[in-house]
Amino acid sequence: MASEFLQHFYNLAFSVGQQLVFSFSDKLFNLVVKDIEAMDASILREGKMSDASGKKIKVGLLLTNSQVVFEKSENSAVVLIGKSKTRDARQSIISPDWNFEKMGIGGLDKEFSDIFRRAFASRVFPPDIVEQMGCKHVKGILLYGPPGCGKTLMARQIGKMLKAREPKIVNGPEILNKYVGESEANIRKLFADAEDEQKRLGANSGLHIIIFDEIDAICKQRGSMAGSTGVHDTVVNQLLSKIDGVEQLNNILVIGMTNRPDLIDEALLRPGRLEVKMEIGLPDEKGRVQILNIHTAKMRQYNLLASDVDVKELAGETKNYSGAELEGLVRAAQSTAMNRHIKASTTVEVDIQTAEKLQVSRLDFMASLDNDIKPAYGTNQEEYASYIMNGIIRWGDPVSAALEDGELLVQQAKNSDRTPLVSVLLEGPPNSGKTALAAKIAEDSQFPFIKICSPDKMIGHSEIAKCQAIKKIFEDAYKSQLSCVVVDDIERLLDYVPIGPRFSNLVLQALLVLLKKPPPKGRKLLIIGTTSRRDVLQEMEMLDAFSTTIHIPNISRGDQLVQALEVKHAPTQTQANAKKIKQDNSLNLPDMYPFSFSKPFSSENDSL
Repeated sequence: MASEFLQHFYNLAFSVGQQLVFSFSDKLFNLVVKDIEAMDASILREGKMSDASGKKIKVGLLLTNSQVVFEKSENSAVVLIGKSKTRDARQSIISPDWNFEKMGIGGLDKEFSDIFRRAFASRVFPPDIVEQMGCKHVKGILLYGPPGCGKTLMARQIGKMLKAREPKIVNGPEILNKYVGESEANIRKLFADAEDEQKRLGANSGLHIIIFDEIDAICKQRGSMAGSTGVHDTVVNQLLSKIDGVEQLNNILVIGMTNRPDLIDEALLRPGRLEVKMEIGLPDEKGRVQILNIHTAKMRQYNLLASDVDVKELAGETKNYSGAELEGLVRAAQSTAMNRHIKASTTVEVDIQTAEKLQVSRLDFMASLDNDIKPAYGTNQEEYASYIMNGIIRWGDPVSAALEDGELLVQQAKNSDRTPLVSVLLEGPPNSGKTALAAKIAEDSQFPFIKICSPDKMIGHSEIAKCQAIKKIFEDAYKSQLSCVVVDDIERLLDYVPIGPRFSNLVLQALLVLLKKPPPKGRKLLIIGTTSRRDVLQEMEMLDAFSTTIHIPNISRGDQLVQALEVKHAPTQTQANAKKIKQDNSLNLPDMYPFSFSKPFSSENDSL
C-alpha cells in the first residue's frame, strides 16, 4: 500500500487534516492525513497557510524516499497487517508505575514472573513480529492452591498492572440461573464487549480481562453430576466455545481461581484455553518477610511498631503460614496491644492518656502466635505433645538406636534429592512406646508440617469417610515443602480383629497407594507408621510399602528395668527392689510382662 501510494501521489503537497481517496486492489479507501514529519524541520513550511479560523496548517511534500504509515480508523472494519503500522511508538500494555508492595502482593515474585513470561510476553511485543512468528496470545490462566495464599488478590491486581479494560470479576455461583438458557446467556454477556470491540478494531482492540472466582462451581467435569438437569454441562460447553471456539477472540484473558483443580473439566485446561496453570502455594521465608512488611508498613510509618519487633524472626517462626494467616497474625497482635489500653470497669472505655503511647511489641506477636493464629497446613504441637508428655525414658540401647535411626531418616528426607519419599514402620509389642517414639522423631525433625493420622479421630467413620480423611491428611502434606505424617496404630485403622479374621480392604488399599505415592516435585515427605501386629501387615503385603522397619522391644532384662526406675526417680521401696535386681544380674524378665513408661510411676508400681 505504501509503495503504491508513493507512485500515485509522488511530488504532491499534503497538509494535516487533508482528506483524499486512494484506490488499492480494486477497493476505494477514504484517507485522512493525521501528521507529517520531516528529518529537517525547515522543510515543513509553517505559517504560510492557514485555515478559516486562522490556525496555521502544517504542509509537506511527498518524495520518493518518504515513509508512509497507515493506521486504522476506530470505526473501520478493515484489518491492517504488515510492519508499516508499527513504525510509530507503540503504547505498552504494562503500566510503568506498578510495583508489588503498592499492590499488596508479597512472596509471589517467581509465580508472577512465570505468569508474565507465559501470558503477557507476546502482548508486549509489536504485533507484526508476533504475526511473523505465527504466535497466538495466551487466553487463559488457572490459579490454584491452598486458601488464603493470594490467588484472588493476584487476579485483581493483574488488572491494575495492565493498561486494559476494567476487569469483569465473577463469582462462579453467580452465573447459574433457575431459568432455562439464562446461565448460558450470562456467559455470553461476559464476552459481548470483547466480541464487539474485536469486530470494530481488530488487532488494535484493547485487552479484556474476565476473572472467575471459584471456577470449580460452574466448570465441574461434564457428566459427573448424576441426576442433575445438565445445566452445569451446558455452561461448561458455552464457556469452552467462547474462549476458544470456531469464532476465536484474541483480545481476552480469562483468569480462573480454585482450591480444587481436580474438579474442573479437563477440556477447559487444554492449550488454547486455561493453558497456564500456576500453583499459588504457601510462601517461603523470604515471601513471609515481604508479606509481614506489607501488613506492618503503616504501623512503621506512624511509629506504632515497637523497636523489638524483628520481621525476620517472625518470618522464621511462622512456617507454613499463608498470606491470610499472616495478616490475621498482625491483626491479633494489634488487638492484644489495644486491649492493654482499655479500662476494665462497668463501661468499656479507652484510656486516652496511655492510648497515645500505643505500640505493638514483640510480646504481642508471640502471644498471638501461641494462642490466636494457628496455620491450617502447619504443626499442631498440642496434638503430638500429649504423646510425649513425660518425655522419653532411655532405658537401654534399643531406645537410643531407634531415635538415632529416626534422626538419620529425617536427614535423608530433608537433604536427599533422590528420595523425596521416606517411610519407616515402628513395630513391636503393645505398650512398648512406639507412638511416643514416633511423636518424638516427628517433633525433633522440626518439619513445618506434622500431622498424626490416628484411629481415635475416626471413631464411627464409615470406610469411605475414613479413606477420605486419610487422603485429606496426605493431600495437605503435599502442599508443604517438608512434611511428616505419623500413621498410628495401623491395624486399628484397618479395623483388624483376629476373630474372623476381618479387616477393611478399602482402607488397606487406600493406605497402600498413599504410602507409595511420591509427593509433587520439590516437596519432601516422611511417613512414620506404628503397629503391634507385624505378622498381620506381612500377610497384607503392607511391609513392602515402607522403606525400612525398626523393631521397638519391651524391657526384658533386669539392668534395663533398673535403668528405667533410676531415670524416673522411683519411690524408696522401688529403689530397694531395684538394688536387689542389680545384685542378681542373671534375672531376665519374660516378654509376657511388658512395661510401659509413658506415664509417671506411682505407689501402685511398687510391685514391680
